[in-house]
Amino acid sequence: MSVVLKARKLILTGSTASTSKSLAHTLLIENGFITPSSKGLYSLLPLGQRVIDKLCRILDVEFQKIGAQKVSMPIIGTKQLWDRTKRWDAMGAEMMTFEDRSKNALCLQPTAEEMCTDLVANLSSLKKSMFPLMLYQINEKFRDEMNPRFGLMRSRQFLMKDMYTFDMDSNSAQKTYSNICRVYDRIFKNILELDVIKVEADSGVHGGQISHEYHLRSNLEEDFVDVCKTCDTFTKSSSCQCEIPNSKKSEFERINTVEVGHTFHLGTKYSKEIGAKFPNSGPLDMCCFGIGVSRLLPAVIDALTISKEAIRLPRAIAPIEAVVIVKKSLMTNVLVEVTTSTATRYLKGGVMLDDRSEISVGKRIRDANRLGIPFIIVLANSTERSMVSGQPLIEVFSTQPKSDEVIPHGTLSLEQFVTFIQNTEANPVLSKFPDFQQASN
Repeated sequence: MSVVLKARKLILTGSTASTSKSLAHTLLIENGFITPSSKGLYSLLPLGQRVIDKLCRILDVEFQKIGAQKVSMPIIGTKQLWDRTKRWDAMGAEMMTFEDRSKNALCLQPTAEEMCTDLVANLSSLKKSMFPLMLYQINEKFRDEMNPRFGLMRSRQFLMKDMYTFDMDSNSAQKTYSNICRVYDRIFKNILELDVIKVEADSGVHGGQISHEYHLRSNLEEDFVDVCKTCDTFTKSSSCQCEIPNSKKSEFERINTVEVGHTFHLGTKYSKEIGAKFPNSGPLDMCCFGIGVSRLLPAVIDALTISKEAIRLPRAIAPIEAVVIVKKSLMTNVLVEVTTSTATRYLKGGVMLDDRSEISVGKRIRDANRLGIPFIIVLANSTERSMVSGQPLIEVFSTQPKSDEVIPHGTLSLEQFVTFIQNTEANPVLSKFPDFQQASN
């Protein structure tokens, strides 16, 4: 049975944010999603943690659906391991390094190609039926940023989903690569409903043969893509030509973006050096796939929010899917319990009862809008008047991305409210699974 969350404990007062070019960073701090710990380091508060938990839940469902297995690897790596691929020095000053009491050189890992490849190299009795072997984790990564900025967008500690796949040959690896890229498209476009831009990219220090980046539009000037005005092709290469035959010289427009995902076909760069191979065969062919989970929180807010008046997130990862706001005189009425239980039955992303009866209904509606809660259910004056006739009605509002106002849907009976919800397209992941980490207080 689902339990209703209570606003009095879930909504924590935010702090005043320092001046920032990132609207998302300001909103996350001032609305109590995150709080600064020190330069480039942040704590997640309950609302922010719920968004991250939902993102992780979506990733778990979608990747395990195709046979990927979740693992957990140490966040500390040894210089000895990183030297085997000659990346200890190549990673540069952004790698956080230190020594243990025995003077062994260690790092807080910014990525885990070496460690995962070593893990597979040490597995015994690999069988053909195990391939493609797809291992992923969602854990903390670290980089010694010279200039941490925009909060979670470029911080010194960040949460990343990194997946590593192993195949017996290059052709099989490229099929795996294409399959997982389709999952990326589904997550970003279908589930999170984001206008994501996918472009071919340079592999950088990761190495490999094929690479793609996933970008969201942003005004932060963190990154960019170019789009051909003739054929609408996105690229990061200045030498790219228009795909329309016999077209005149291409004209490109530069779009400011932020990168939220990166995929690579690595080949045998790591497996050859570390010794990950199939018995009596050559080194395994690898791919790797990253999504910046904590970076997605501010990135999607910047992409979907139009003003400081209201945070907007995809419905799939909004911290709460619905809030029930009740006038003080109705707080003990049985209708409150009936309404909240009905909402929890049909809305799977979490329902919160705003029990802060000392605050006016109007102020609580503004708070719900400000926090980006998709559905706002109000039991107030209209409900009180309708109860005289024995047919109680509730007021229903909703919020939408790229709008900072609530959308009124009038007064509805509970039956009409259920029909309204059923006619609203529900997220294909969250509709299958009940909310998590719910508490009665």
